[in-house]
Amino acid sequence: MKKTEAFTSQTDETEQEDLQAKNDPENNQTETNPSDQVDEVQEADQSTTEKIADSQSDSDTGISETSDQETADSIDEETAALINEETEALISEETEALVIETTAALISEETEALVMTDPYVIERTESLITSPNKSGKSKKTALIIGSLVLGMLLIGGSVVGYSAYEQKQLDEQIAAAMETGSSLMAAGQYSDAIVAYENVSALDADNTEAIYGKAMAYTAMGDYGNARTYYEEALKQSTEIEDMKVIYNSYIDSEVSAQVPEESLFALMERAAKETGDEAYIKRKGEFMVKAPGFNLNPGSYQGAQSVDIIKGDGADRVFYTLDGSEPTTASAEYVSTIALNPGETTVKAIEVGVNGYASETVTGTYFIEETSEVKFENNISGSWSSRSGSYLYQYYFSDGYVTYSYTSSSGTTYSYSGNYTITGVNQNGTIGTLSVFNTSSSYGISSTININCEPLGDNMISINNKGYSYNP
Repeated sequence: MKKTEAFTSQTDETEQEDLQAKNDPENNQTETNPSDQVDEVQEADQSTTEKIADSQSDSDTGISETSDQETADSIDEETAALINEETEALISEETEALVIETTAALISEETEALVMTDPYVIERTESLITSPNKSGKSKKTALIIGSLVLGMLLIGGSVVGYSAYEQKQLDEQIAAAMETGSSLMAAGQYSDAIVAYENVSALDADNTEAIYGKAMAYTAMGDYGNARTYYEEALKQSTEIEDMKVIYNSYIDSEVSAQVPEESLFALMERAAKETGDEAYIKRKGEFMVKAPGFNLNPGSYQGAQSVDIIKGDGADRVFYTLDGSEPTTASAEYVSTIALNPGETTVKAIEVGVNGYASETVTGTYFIEETSEVKFENNISGSWSSRSGSYLYQYYFSDGYVTYSYTSSSGTTYSYSGNYTITGVNQNGTIGTLSVFNTSSSYGISSTININCEPLGDNMISINNKGYSYNP
């Protein structure tokens, strides 16, 4: 028992020295680092353990003849109580409060509230701090570990909380810019709307709504090339089927407005059907398939005067045509009545345009009209012809089966007669022929038979009933 008393006295002196060191102003800092406090606890524990080992060694040396059982009894309950008491003293209430206070200072109230609302965090932290332990050393160590764990959780929560705050701010900015873009679109301010959507893209380059908004704005401006670029980009970013359908619908409408070729439009519809699984896009192709028009006269060679009618595939459509072989457009002549085919070769091309603005394929008909002798003769006599004899002026006018005859006397009086005619005889060249006149306005004013000789051609002279007449332009 003497060794034990000596050990107890030595421990008391050590404790007093430690307390004096703690109270010494020169050894204290303005702020205490929690990690330094933990180091002090660990050093104190190590010192205590070494003292116990020295005490046991001295006992073994001084009482060599005492049995192992007697040596074990020498470390009695009083010694164990002293160890616990010294350990607890080293971790004072002041140190405990400092650790917790310093740890809590690392985090704001907002983040602490965020972390501490997690049931798991609360449960684990409380279990670390308040779990019962008979050993004072274990209890205080658990308290420090729990405080440190809580500190790390709060620090981590601080990062998470700050990130969540930043994301919230970003989301609000994006929502505001998107709302601005939508308002500008509704107001018809498409260029400004594009700027608003660009602001969204600056915050979030992959924002599908902003990309789609730019595509819609470019379509409204008639800039179908840029619209096509952004529709494609929006489809790349989109993963939801319903969102893809919305984009494809607008994309197709834009291409219709751009009047892209039918094959390009149909390829887009087929792609939409494949990627969305919606066969309605295939059926929609029928809306843009315009029937081609036709001709009532088959292309080919004909003799004599001919005409052609263009037959519509759908009565509600419009037909445009050309006669010079060029491709027809909506700027070409619109078909409204029968087309007369002139002698020689004529190429008729026509398209039919549906109510949706899409055109059919072009149909072509080439006709070669060979002039008959009658046609040639009719062409040679058409127009106005006059002849003078003294003070009298005689005139004939021929046009497509209609004839007018007039003369002016020396007194200046003019007499006029008219009727219809048919060509009853003509030579092969169409230069000499006979007209049979009928439906005359007077039975004596105009001859019922008129003989005409146009030879030679090109001198602007003809002979009518053996009297020469000159052409009047």
